[in-house]
Amino acid sequence: MFNIGWQEFLIISVVIVIILGPKELPNALNFVLNISRKIQILAREFLSETENIMTKEDIRKVKQTIKDIKFDDNLIKEFNENEEVKDE
Repeated sequence: MFNIGWQEFLIISVVIVIILGPKELPNALNFVLNISRKIQILAREFLSETENIMTKEDIRKVKQTIKDIKFDDNLIKEFNENEEVKDE
């Protein structure tokens, strides 16, 4: 994900333990995990709503196309003329 090797991870871990201390480390990890969970929930909701909007927009376009075809007399006349040509 971040292209961090084990050596970099070890150095970062040691620095965090030195800065926060062993007593505050569990609280800091809980805070980071809670933030991470909230971000994941928000991302899932965002993707879900985006898919819903896209689906609704697609359905609206299909309905409009059907209405356009249904009420387009010129298109029906052209279709009928083409059918007459094929019949001959």
